[in-house]
Amino acid sequence: MNLAMRRIVTSTTLVFAVLGVAGSASASSPDAWQALYDTTGKACLKQSGLKKAKVIEGPVLFSHAVLYKIKGTWPQAHMKGKTGKVYCLHPYPNGEPEIVDAP
Repeated sequence: MNLAMRRIVTSTTLVFAVLGVAGSASASSPDAWQALYDTTGKACLKQSGLKKAKVIEGPVLFSHAVLYKIKGTWPQAHMKGKTGKVYCLHPYPNGEPEIVDAP
């Protein structure tokens, strides 16, 4: 085999090897996404501090965080059972949810 033929064979082999590695990467399964949403949603509901808290918007997925809008009742006595809304930004795979008041 001459030098030109070796280069062609080597290049072709390299291209197929790279494509094989790239082709083996796969997206997360729907179950994995649902598990992420369940985990982050529950953590946000707890961190919100609202009574009878429920997610009213979301999840909104960012590169390393999930955003939810949560509605519930303020637990403080002086709030007299008023409804409140907060946003929760939960970094993943690890991190503490951050809560801010929502309009």
